[in-house]
Amino acid sequence: MSAPAQDALQDSEPGTHTAVVQVLDGAQHTAGAGFLVADRTVVTCAHVVVKAGSGPGGRIRLVFPHAQGAPEAAGYVRTDQWSAPEALDIAVVELDAPLAGVRPLLLGSAEGCQGHRVRSFGFPAQAPPGGHHGFAVAGDLLPPGTGQGSDDPLLQLTAANDLTTGFSGAPVVDEMTGLVIGMVTAIAAPDTYLKGLGIAYATPAQALRKVCTALELHDMCPYRELKPFATEHAAWFHGREAAVERVVEALAGRRRAVALLGPSGAGKSSLVQAGVLPALASGQLPDSDRWLPVSVRPEHDLLSALEVVGLRGVRTHGIATAVEQRLAECPDHNRVLLIVDQFEELLSHTSPDGQTPEPQRAALREIAAAVTSDAALTVLLVMRDDFYPRLAALAPDLLDAVAPGLMSVQATLSKEDLHAIVTRPAEAVGAHFEKGLADRIVTDILAIDPDEAGAQRAPVTVLPLLELTLHRLWQRRRRNDGHLTHQGYQALGKVSGGIATWCDDVVRQLPQEARPTVRRMLTALVRPADEAHHIPAVRQQVPLAVLRELAEDSTDGLSARAREQQTEDVLSALTRDRVVVTRTVPLPGRRDDGGEPVAELIHEALIREWGTLRAWVGRDRDFQDWLRRARERWARWRESSRSDDLLGGSDLEAGVEWSRQRGLPGDIAAFLAVSRRAAARRLRVRRTVITVIVALALIASGTAVVALFERDNAVAQRRGAVARLVAAESERLLDTNPGLAKQLALTSYRLDPDTGSGPVLAALAAPGVFDSVDAVSDVAQSRDGQTLLMSTDSGIAVWSVSGHALARRAAQWP
Repeated sequence: MSAPAQDALQDSEPGTHTAVVQVLDGAQHTAGAGFLVADRTVVTCAHVVVKAGSGPGGRIRLVFPHAQGAPEAAGYVRTDQWSAPEALDIAVVELDAPLAGVRPLLLGSAEGCQGHRVRSFGFPAQAPPGGHHGFAVAGDLLPPGTGQGSDDPLLQLTAANDLTTGFSGAPVVDEMTGLVIGMVTAIAAPDTYLKGLGIAYATPAQALRKVCTALELHDMCPYRELKPFATEHAAWFHGREAAVERVVEALAGRRRAVALLGPSGAGKSSLVQAGVLPALASGQLPDSDRWLPVSVRPEHDLLSALEVVGLRGVRTHGIATAVEQRLAECPDHNRVLLIVDQFEELLSHTSPDGQTPEPQRAALREIAAAVTSDAALTVLLVMRDDFYPRLAALAPDLLDAVAPGLMSVQATLSKEDLHAIVTRPAEAVGAHFEKGLADRIVTDILAIDPDEAGAQRAPVTVLPLLELTLHRLWQRRRRNDGHLTHQGYQALGKVSGGIATWCDDVVRQLPQEARPTVRRMLTALVRPADEAHHIPAVRQQVPLAVLRELAEDSTDGLSARAREQQTEDVLSALTRDRVVVTRTVPLPGRRDDGGEPVAELIHEALIREWGTLRAWVGRDRDFQDWLRRARERWARWRESSRSDDLLGGSDLEAGVEWSRQRGLPGDIAAFLAVSRRAAARRLRVRRTVITVIVALALIASGTAVVALFERDNAVAQRRGAVARLVAAESERLLDTNPGLAKQLALTSYRLDPDTGSGPVLAALAAPGVFDSVDAVSDVAQSRDGQTLLMSTDSGIAVWSVSGHALARRAAQWP
């Protein structure tokens, strides 16, 4: 059985039979079998339930003979999910309580399974008390009308001599995929010539789903779309053998560090997980089968991520010490292979001043120290090659340490590589291409890059496009025999109907009014390029709760409930069509917590290949840059509580404006509110200080003591300084508070006419308390300093310095 099939069976040893139940009658005799499909749901045949002396709405007793402790269970037969023996012959039993330690079986469609070996487990009279296995070969789906249910086919099983009475209700498991494709229903009786032995019939899984609608059919597709291959997909990972061998050779001799570089979309993660790790586990290097792989992504905090994957104490004692402790706990292993995938995530962070934040610098220092330590450790860094200059600038010591193991992913794929990538995964699950189709796909891939086509090679960056095409082709395979067809390939637009077309189609299927929500959601998942620091754009993980807040638009006129529903509809569509993927990441220091659900783009290739997304990211760049700065300030303020870390100046003004246009994450919205209140307090304090200064200046200017010393140069300088301060405040308030601005302008003029004349002219041209019919073009002061004369287009206005109008005379100018 393939590795994917074993994974689907979820513990193939002890195997499928741990989830198989023995249905008992009132005398404790076996009536038949059944199997667990959900935590509290068992499926069996309706005729088995009748044989056990029960029926719809009745009670029934079950035994899980191969689960730990062979527990007994009881449940009731659901009346709303019952199809009589003469119909589909399906019964659904709901258990009184879930059974600990027993995993439900996964279901898959029986279509396209012809010729696959299948297995089952039942309780015939000739078997030991705990039952035994039965084997067969999947045949054709018989047309509707030949079975009990006139509208549904039966799955014929051949070479089924092992399947005898006592297997009714047992699961039929496809050994190729590890999925349950049906339930044993009947055994064919031989004719008078003893012909027809070894034929059995099963109710297909799709018919089970008609009765038990909550069941989900899984499709064991060997093509990974835009998802990376993992270790359990090694049986489907082909065409990269030479690249795997190069990486394994680089790890030979227990080299301390290897850095695997390559462009986005080159399949670096898949190469390591589905190629290199299985090779090491098979002992391709001396003793490599005893290496302990530890894989991690840096995300926002590498050291915390290392704690989560089992290197405890990293933050306090360092990576090397944590490795020694882990090996002490795992005596079967003698070395740790630490794989830091998507290492560029660690290099993409910058603070508002353009510097790399300290947590990321600390992680770089820790890795460099670990590489040069004596710990039984090899570090494998997997990184986009366009981040190499960034690594050289930030961590030259680390680069020096990994330099002997620096290598690049093979840049191109040969025609033979491409043919293996196309055909061998399908062969692994028993599927086939129509004649000439595989060669046609390879020819189309080679034609993508004319510069390489003559050499019969394709750039390695075609892999995401090729896997996506093959995945979509798999979904269009012919149902009666599972073949992948020329017609299906033509219908999906061949290779040219690639990533951009696929993503644009997903967006077009959404209502027009939802497009702004789509744009905000997708751009939130991209960290824009920082050209000033030579940092390319990268995808980023965003907590689902934050993503929902960022996607909302408070100006769309929708009710809160309608806006929330629209956001959910968009998120569901993007995740359903695999543009966005979600997963739960453990929270540092909270191992018992369920983790935090996050979302991210399915692949970096979307940023490179999808023009619509690139354009959206460009439009949203200002907001995303502001949000990044705000989040970094928020993080500092949360740690320090210093007012200097609050938003201020242009960032505060921009935040206020953004909050009027679109949704903000709850924590950032709260931080913005705190920053606004602090700014308002600062303004009130500043105004109070200015008022006090003005009052003191007026008092000082009116006292005889000050008058005696006005001729003193030091006093004159102080008056001039105060006048300049008051004048500056007048100019700042001119647009927002012109009345106060005019008061301050007059005070500045009174303290120092040379300094204050400009602000007075500017202030009196604006509306406010000292309004003038026309703009003031000139100003003069009386000898005693108590009166101002202002020249306007329509006449002369006379004002006291205290702010009262004394006269206004109109004039006709020659």
